[in-house]
Amino acid sequence: MAKILQAVRAYGPKLELNSTAQLDKVADWMAMRTGMNKSEALMALQEMSEAILFFNGQGTPIKFPGLGTFSPGINRHGELKINLRVDVALKNGINAPGTYSGKITNKANTGLDNTAYKEKWDADNPDDPLEI
Repeated sequence: MAKILQAVRAYGPKLELNSTAQLDKVADWMAMRTGMNKSEALMALQEMSEAILFFNGQGTPIKFPGLGTFSPGINRHGELKINLRVDVALKNGINAPGTYSGKITNKANTGLDNTAYKEKWDADNPDDPLEI
């Protein structure tokens, strides 16, 4: 029997992501918006990365208002990592009406409950009914 996760993967809404914006492109965009030249924007972006490593390497979280808080962490194997807790304003901003202009696959299926996923799955997969 199929599981609900299979149905959500098949029928749930998904973002169709563009290719990743590289540092050079981000620096161009920042320079255009701020009046900095591209090399200054590149330097600022690279220094943010260095600042995170420096402060987290000392056990100090670092907060960038509007972006989030970067905190050092460790897993059970002793491997260090950096955790990011995204700023609430940033999380809320992506959900503001008209903010997201990318493509969404299965957008009409937003908000479906498990029963609706079961109906869709079972109609397309009669030999493998969904177990909920």
